[in-house]
Parts: sequence; structure tokens; C-alpha cells
Amino acid sequence: MIRYAYTGRSHTGQAIRGVIEAESEGEARSRLREEGHYITSLKQEREATKLFQRKLKLKPKNLAMFCRQFAIMLSTGMSLVQSLELLEEQATDQTFAKVLQEVRLDVASGTGFTISLEKHRNVFPHVFIHLVEAGELTGALAEVLDRLAQYYEREDELNKKISEALMYPGIITGVSFLMVLVLLFVVLPNLVKTFSGFGVQTPAITQAVLDGRDWMIGHWYIIVLAIAAFVFGYRYFVSTERGALIRDTTLLKLPVLGGMQKMVIFSRFCRTLSLLLGSGIVMIASLEILERLIDNVVIKRALTEARLGVERGQGLHEPLTEHKVFPLMLVQMVSVGEETGNLETVLVQLADYYDREVNFVVASFTKLIEPIVMLILAVVVLFILISVYLPMMQMVTSI
Repeated sequence: MIRYAYTGRSHTGQAIRGVIEAESEGEARSRLREEGHYITSLKQEREATKLFQRKLKLKPKNLAMFCRQFAIMLSTGMSLVQSLELLEEQATDQTFAKVLQEVRLDVASGTGFTISLEKHRNVFPHVFIHLVEAGELTGALAEVLDRLAQYYEREDELNKKISEALMYPGIITGVSFLMVLVLLFVVLPNLVKTFSGFGVQTPAITQAVLDGRDWMIGHWYIIVLAIAAFVFGYRYFVSTERGALIRDTTLLKLPVLGGMQKMVIFSRFCRTLSLLLGSGIVMIASLEILERLIDNVVIKRALTEARLGVERGQGLHEPLTEHKVFPLMLVQMVSVGEETGNLETVLVQLADYYDREVNFVVASFTKLIEPIVMLILAVVVLFILISVYLPMMQMVTSI
């Protein structure tokens, strides 16, 4: 199908513009005439070159703000097209503004809002599109967008806490790496050159450090090729089904990090499932959406089998029990929620519980990793310092 941008007038004489998809220009004109429009311009839309085109990735923070503003506009009585036009004008990212413009033109030409969003699946997440569809069908789009805003605000909060936990070790590692480079390429060569002038022989450990540094400088291309081969080899390996399974199984078994990853996944699992069910999407369709959202292959496979169990007529907790990857407390609470008819409420409570556990694990992980990083870096720096001070000690003893 080819996209055509058109301008003209309706049968009432009102100016119109929009986008229509058709097999040819003739078909597009014919369809527009059947709708009673008088077309003054009809041009094929040209796709922008993708060589230097930036791939748009909306962060939870941006999505939360977008959904919140969208919900407020719709709740005040603004039409969908007017709201999209205002959001387009307020967008600070030109790529996102272009996407909103295309969605607005599609909606203005009579295309459904959900269908317009589906053309930009690389920008809008699956959860967003499916919940908008549910809101559009039930006539509660503003309420759904408000729930989505709350959902993405919690996602942003969780991501920030994980980033904060990794920031301190990263800063310490970066500063120490720079310090080692200064010692290797500035301090140590100057000291050795000075001491050699006094006839002091370079110690074996110092010479080994210098030889290693010189080898890396002379054979830098080997190091670059080795790193590139490792990166591409790893990417190819994890792109295979077996490789992805081994990677995700290993990640879940890591001490501390594995437990934290599970809690993050199950927090999002519970919160997303509650959001989907609360928006009127049936259980099976909700589980299908979750399968597309979860990246971990191990949990995704278990969730697929759980969905098949639900399709056979089982409750959700029964197939979850068959997979040890799901925590016992989660399974038991889901069972209680299904028996009492309060599954959505129970899932929200579980998500809040896992969020608190993630906060605790992140704090514990930060306290644990600080001394480990400091110890490793202390050993490296000590080795370099010994290489620096040995010539000085030799010079003092030889005088």
C-alpha cells in the first residue's frame, strides 16, 4: 500500500487535508471522491532516508508526561485531533513531533486511532497501543491514559533506582582507570628515564609493566580486533535460541543480581497484568501482550506455557505452579486473587511489594559492590605504584 497526502474540500465546502493508503493514485482519488471530497492536491509521501535517521526510543519518563498531558486534554473536552495537534506543537523532539503529525493526519482522514498508532510500533510500546485500543472501544480513553501515566511513572522511578545503584561503582571505576593510564603513560616512563640517568637498573616488575604497555601500544589493532570479535561473537550467540536461553538462565542464577533481576521482572509482570485486566483486556490477550514485553527467554517460555494452560480452562495460578521460576508467594497470592475476584488489586499489591524489595536489594547491592570494587582497584593501583617506587628504592639503596 502507498501513502498519499491530500488536500481539498469536503462536500460542505470545508478545507480538509490528510493521508490515505491505496494501491495507486487512481484508487486514492476514486475513494476520496466516493467520500464526497473535492481534491486539489494528491501527492505520494516520500519516506525519509534512513541512513542517518535517528531511531526514536521513548523513555518511561517521556511516556508518562505524554500520557498525562493527553489524558488532561481529552478530559477537558478537546477532540482527539485537537489534542494530537497540541501535543505535536509541544513536543521538544522533532522526530516524535513528526510521528504525532502522521498519527494526527491519519486520524483526521478517518483512520482509527489504534490503527494509526500501530504504524509506529517501533515508537509506541505494545502495552500503550493495546490499552489505547481498549480505551477507544470502551469510550474511556482519558481514564486509560491516566492509568498509563501512573504505570510509566512507576517504571521511571524503578529505572532511576537501578541506575543510581550502578552510578557510584561506575564513577569509581572510571576515575581509577584514568589514574592507572596517567601512571602508565606519564609518571612511570618519566621516573624510569630519570633513574636510568643515575645508573639505576630498572626492576623486573617495572620492566614487565613497561613491556606490557609497549606491547599494547604496538599491537593495539590486535586488542581492538579481539574485542570486536568477542562483541560480535557474543551478539551472534545470544541471537540464537540456545544462546539466549543459556544467557538468561545464567543471569537469573547470579548471586544478588539474579534475585534483583527476578524482582524487577515480576514487579513489571504484576503491574502490567493488573493494568491490562483493569482496562478490560481479557486474560489470554493480556498474557499474550506480556509475552512480547518480557525479554528473559526463561520466564517468557514459562509464561507461554501458563497462557496455554489458561486457554485449556485452568486458572492462572495452576499453570504458574508448574514452573519454579515463579516465586511461591506470587503463585499463592494470584490464587487468592482469583478465588476472591480481586486479582487486579492483589497484583498491584504484589507489584508494590516487589518494588520495595528491589529498593532493599539495590541498597544492599550498592553496599556490597563498593568494597569489592575498591579492593580490586586497590590491587591494580598497588601493583602500578610498586612498579613506580621500586626504582626509587633501588636508587636510594645504591647511594
